[in-house]
Amino acid sequence: MLLPALLLLLVFAVYPFLASVFDSFFRIDFLTREHTFLGPDNYRRLWEDPAVRGAFGRSVLWVAANVVIQAVLGVAVALLLNAGLRGQSLARGLVLFPYVVPAVVAALVFRFLFNDTSGVAGYALRELGLSESLANPFADPATVLGALVAVNCWKYVPFVVIVVLARLQTLPGELKEAASLDGAGRFGIFRHVTLPWIAPALIVAMLMRTIWTAYDFDLPYLLAAGGPMDSSTTVPLAIRKLAFADQDLGLASALAVCVAILLVAGARLYLRAYRSSESALS
Repeated sequence: MLLPALLLLLVFAVYPFLASVFDSFFRIDFLTREHTFLGPDNYRRLWEDPAVRGAFGRSVLWVAANVVIQAVLGVAVALLLNAGLRGQSLARGLVLFPYVVPAVVAALVFRFLFNDTSGVAGYALRELGLSESLANPFADPATVLGALVAVNCWKYVPFVVIVVLARLQTLPGELKEAASLDGAGRFGIFRHVTLPWIAPALIVAMLMRTIWTAYDFDLPYLLAAGGPMDSSTTVPLAIRKLAFADQDLGLASALAVCVAILLVAGARLYLRAYRSSESALS
């Protein structure tokens, strides 16, 4: 029964990774696919390339900002939706809406909202006195990365909300009652009861969001395409540029392999934290 899933993993995960590892040691002609062995030279070139180093630094900032903001907002919204307030069933449905919107649609909507000639959002900011013009944050090197983070969080905070809210539904009420009888206030109950309870689910959600955000290509590319002046070029966009614009498949493969290794190392840290959080509950 495991064979179909195993075959899919071998075809779509293991084989492409091994092929990338193999290609990373060669210079590959884009048209003829002729391989010229270079050894570890591609990895040395990655270290020496300032554009690649810049893309890596932006990727670290991109992933860290997205994961932290999505975790904090996801927990806050999940707690609010679990508080038994009036209309929370409707609110739960509305909160999930951004997550089901396709990335292409979301990108088109935000590009229209912040269009520098007719953008509705820019017009509203100008009328409120918060901006002097219909500025497009996706066209300014100083704001583009922050704007991309904001859009990505808008779309994917609901994923964290779903995971944390599902975990909150299983929190035994007697734990809160016991903490309250011991004199704990709302913050004390959250710190000593609620947070340890949701920690395993939150860590898993953060692990998945870290991996997905590190490889996120569609929203950054559709909204800014790596610009202006490469100020929003993250590693996935750099891999695309190396492979198809520069036609250097070996170097692109080396960069992809490095990212995969770093993500595996990060996943180990997440899994260690997950085991610790599970042990704390037992």
